[in-house]
Amino acid sequence: MDLKCKKLDCKYNNKFACMAKSIDVTENLVCKTFEKSNDLDEDQKQNVPKTMFNKTPKYHPYRHIRNVCINCKAKCLFNYNGDCHSNGISVANEKTCAKCYTFAKK
Repeated sequence: MDLKCKKLDCKYNNKFACMAKSIDVTENLVCKTFEKSNDLDEDQKQNVPKTMFNKTPKYHPYRHIRNVCINCKAKCLFNYNGDCHSNGISVANEKTCAKCYTFAKK
């Protein structure tokens, strides 16, 4: 399973790959595993006005993980009895939360 995350201030985000052992997604698609980190490495910091055209963000290579548990409460096509059975998920950076964007309405 490939886990992508655009919530740059999350302590589990490593160059846009999620390193959490398990992920909890609410019925409103919010990633409850998100934990704010005050200790961002230099690659996670973005100053778009200054670096937009001269700094390419570094991405973690594809991360295939078989034993990551994704608990999901959303009414989603990939939700089977509370477990996500997608090939991977993408978590987006919303203003107030981290949100699952892999959601497909059932």
